[in-house]
Amino acid sequence: MKKRRLKLNEKRNINLTEGSIMRGIIYFAIPLLLSNFLQQLYNTADLMIVGTFAGKNPMAAVGATGPVSNLLIGLFVGLTTGASVVISQLFGSGDRRNLNDSIHTAYAIAIVGGIILSVVGYFVSPILLGMLNTPVEIMDDAVAYMRIFFIGVIPLLIYNMGASILRSVGDSKRPFNFLLVSAAINIVLDLVFVKTLKMSVVGAGWATFIAQFVAAGLVTYSLMKSDNIFRLKLKDIKFYSGSLRAIFKIGIPSGIQGSVISLSNVLIQSKINIFGSDAIAGLAAESRIDGFIFMSLQAIALAATTFAGQNFGAKKYSRIKDGLKVSIALVVGTAIVLPAISVIFAEELIGIFNKDPQVIEYGVKCLYYLALGYFIFGISEVYGGFIRASGKAMGPMVISIISMCGLRILWIYTALEAWPRIEIIYLSYPISWTVTCILMALYYYFGKWRPDIETNKLKGKTES
Repeated sequence: MKKRRLKLNEKRNINLTEGSIMRGIIYFAIPLLLSNFLQQLYNTADLMIVGTFAGKNPMAAVGATGPVSNLLIGLFVGLTTGASVVISQLFGSGDRRNLNDSIHTAYAIAIVGGIILSVVGYFVSPILLGMLNTPVEIMDDAVAYMRIFFIGVIPLLIYNMGASILRSVGDSKRPFNFLLVSAAINIVLDLVFVKTLKMSVVGAGWATFIAQFVAAGLVTYSLMKSDNIFRLKLKDIKFYSGSLRAIFKIGIPSGIQGSVISLSNVLIQSKINIFGSDAIAGLAAESRIDGFIFMSLQAIALAATTFAGQNFGAKKYSRIKDGLKVSIALVVGTAIVLPAISVIFAEELIGIFNKDPQVIEYGVKCLYYLALGYFIFGISEVYGGFIRASGKAMGPMVISIISMCGLRILWIYTALEAWPRIEIIYLSYPISWTVTCILMALYYYFGKWRPDIETNKLKGKTES
């Protein structure tokens, strides 16, 4: 029986250091893509069901909390990225001892980080929402929803960390399966709490919390029962200094990058709020539509990062060069097909969330502005992922802070003053994506981020 389970585990884990690069990345990315879709489905279901059965203002309240929540959890999501890179490298190199330490350190980060975030987020939610010009008519609902979100941050971080561990060792199927269960629970409970029990945003918040708790339990149980070298033991969950330093080296720059980008989105949200609840609701609906596109591109980029991390660990450098080309081709293809579908059916898609003509108009117009720039965003994510997979995260952090945050803020606070129209806000995204992509490509080809040893192999020599 044990041998049978070992064989099953081997089938679940994809070794990205061997075989066809395209087939490996696609095979690994498909469950990851579906997982990201389901992750997005959490917020989409909340917004859709609240907008349909509770009304426009509660829908706007849910939408107004997103940028603020992302700001506060950004650093810890970055630490998840750091853990993923470290674990994929150690798995690729076969370093059993450090792999074990890194996995248990990662779980300790998720638990402690979740506790800290829950306390801080609960108490600062009304302060932050007040600072962002949140309309009075949606403030109470926004505070209630946001506080429940932060109560559920602990299982959210545990699931994300556990899923990142499984993905780092080549298993993207089980995280998808766990999310499938949790997403179904979320939707059913949304309907029960919001439609039947008339609990509005509070019901949506608790539905998401329960679903996240289930996902965290499933991924943790799966790691505990694993017969592979990445088995989780509850008694071993603690901070191991060497692993903590390695995760922080990559994770803190990635987290700062995520937090700073989220800060720019928070400031943008404060400007959106000025245009009223119709604009808030419309752009919240649009963000759920383009969220599926972003998740698709990020799934490919994350698969590419795992691919690069394993191959850096195995010192197969020329394979990394080929993997970059394959990854860019995949994100460009995805960024053509999905935005085209969303543009064709834009009114119908936005209308799913709310039938108000003004809400639909705001959402559709924003989607049109963003559609042509998605492929640029995808390419920049691939470049950044390959660089971070080498263990060097400072370059992508600096580039993102300059272009995704600094440039956006400069644009919003200058162009919007000169031309106070919401289209200026729409344009801030494709402009910042373009600058980010250019800088990331330049840094990839000319920056000093490559491993010090055998650097020349990245330029085309065959790996041993």
